[in-house]
Amino acid sequence: MRTLRTRRRPKAGAALAGLLLAFPLVARAGDYRPAVAATVDERIERLEREIEDLKRERAAKPPADVVTKEDLDSTLDAAFKKQKVLAGWQDGFFLQSPSGDFKLKLRGYTQADARFFPFDDGRTGNDSFFLRRVRPIFEGTVYKYFDFRIMPDFGQGQTVLQDAYMDVRYWPWASVRAGKFKEPVSLERLQSGAELTFIERSIFDNLVPNRDVGFMLYGDVADATFQYQLGIFNGVANGAQSSDGDNQTDKDLAGRVFVQPFRTIDVDALKGFGLGVAGTYGQRTGEPESSLNFKTAGRQNFYQYISSANVTGKGEQWRFVPQAYYYVGPFGTMGEYGRTESHIKGTLGTAPNPITHPDADERTRGWFVQASYVLTGEDASYKAVVPIDNFDPLNGRWGAFEIAGRVSNVDVNDGPLKAKLAKGSDNTWAYTGGLNWYLNKNFKVQFNYERADFSRGVGGTSSAFGIAGTKTQKHEDVLLTRFQLSF
Repeated sequence: MRTLRTRRRPKAGAALAGLLLAFPLVARAGDYRPAVAATVDERIERLEREIEDLKRERAAKPPADVVTKEDLDSTLDAAFKKQKVLAGWQDGFFLQSPSGDFKLKLRGYTQADARFFPFDDGRTGNDSFFLRRVRPIFEGTVYKYFDFRIMPDFGQGQTVLQDAYMDVRYWPWASVRAGKFKEPVSLERLQSGAELTFIERSIFDNLVPNRDVGFMLYGDVADATFQYQLGIFNGVANGAQSSDGDNQTDKDLAGRVFVQPFRTIDVDALKGFGLGVAGTYGQRTGEPESSLNFKTAGRQNFYQYISSANVTGKGEQWRFVPQAYYYVGPFGTMGEYGRTESHIKGTLGTAPNPITHPDADERTRGWFVQASYVLTGEDASYKAVVPIDNFDPLNGRWGAFEIAGRVSNVDVNDGPLKAKLAKGSDNTWAYTGGLNWYLNKNFKVQFNYERADFSRGVGGTSSAFGIAGTKTQKHEDVLLTRFQLSF
């Protein structure tokens, strides 16, 4: 008998137990899905925030490969600043090579003056208008270290070559100059004619040389704290004379040292102080001295040899000139003392019976002191005053104003020889007051009054002084005005 087998079905209890065992797994699976979803949302939110931050940074600062207009302008400006300007204006017209080793500069100045003698008893000349100085200046450099300067003068209806020289400037402490230029003696004379505080230099200027032909070694040491000049020249007589040649073999030595001891220290009250000493020495044997003539601010002779005298040097001549200046803020002062001595001989009259006089020593002393104050507050300077506000009256700007005063004296040793060969005032005092108006850096107007007192009368029909037919004057009163353009 065949036995029937049947599949066993799980019992109800076993099935229920299985369901109970599986429920925790299902429950855990259900709990896990929300946790994963929350983490993804946070990451998405965080990424969105980072994207927004990057957008803001990009807006604030463009990437390096993006060039803005401001960046381009800044780059071009820097490039132009590095490149040399080959032509233009910088205190004068200039041309130069790209390397800067070759340069040509055109400068100059013109002075239109008026001279009036307001009082008859102080008149030593005619009232007049004239061109005091008309000076184009050509300056340049070749091969970096070699400079030149040429300056003619067309003022007062004459043509004169004032400067023509060359410089070798390889070392700032030892440069060489050759040609015609100012002898390194007087502080006032070394000041440019375009930068004078007064319209005319003081009567002390009669005791020092002007320009001469020669060679000079010069230099600046310790950032120009110490300056020196030492030269050999043909030699010129007193009377602020110039020379283009020489008529005797002996030469003059001229030297000068000038120190600005506080120039580099950080004390404004001391930076503008400088002092120095200068002098010349030479032999004047056989050199004509008859052209000696001392002039006032009115450009009239107040001391000279008479026309019939023949005077020549005999022996040595020397000059000694201590000097100083001081500038602080709007105040400035400058002064010099000078002493000259030379041996001369002279005759009076002409052949065949000239009168010969014994040899004599010629001694002359002089000095000047001046002071100035810039009323509008600009800095005073050995150079020119530069206005803070250029002349523009519609906008309330008038330039700079400066007042100045000066006293000067020349005292000539009037020995027996001079008494016979010379005529004029052997002791002269001059008092000067001035007002300067600087409309801008290149244009100024000056007004001066000067009174000169003479120990002996100047002028008259029997003298070489003054105007024929005028009376002898014991003093000179002169008003001077100047319009000047310089660049």
